[in-house]
Amino acid sequence: MKQNFTKGEIINVHLGTPPKETKGHEQGYERPCVIIKSFNNLDLVVVVPMTTKEAKYSLFTIVKILKGTAGLTADSYALCHQIRTISFDRIVSKRARLDNKDMLKIHSVLIDTLEL
Repeated sequence: MKQNFTKGEIINVHLGTPPKETKGHEQGYERPCVIIKSFNNLDLVVVVPMTTKEAKYSLFTIVKILKGTAGLTADSYALCHQIRTISFDRIVSKRARLDNKDMLKIHSVLIDTLEL
């Protein structure tokens, strides 16, 4: 059965194992990501990776998502400067869905980050 994914879902994704499958500061390993756009007919999704590690420096491209939101067990940070398109093959599982308020924050930061 073909899977469908939608904007706002948090999914667990295998982003690659450093240093062979990622480079520099790219996020790797299995981690939650927020779906920004789904191309279900192409088996691709555009995602923003998340981390629980708070940045050492303040970046406007990072959106804090509070613990308990969408089933997250710790405060998490959506890394909007790490946006990427991935194949459905990298998706491990679905987790939950962000509420509209948090998605609006991410959307606003992406508009600014990508200068749209």
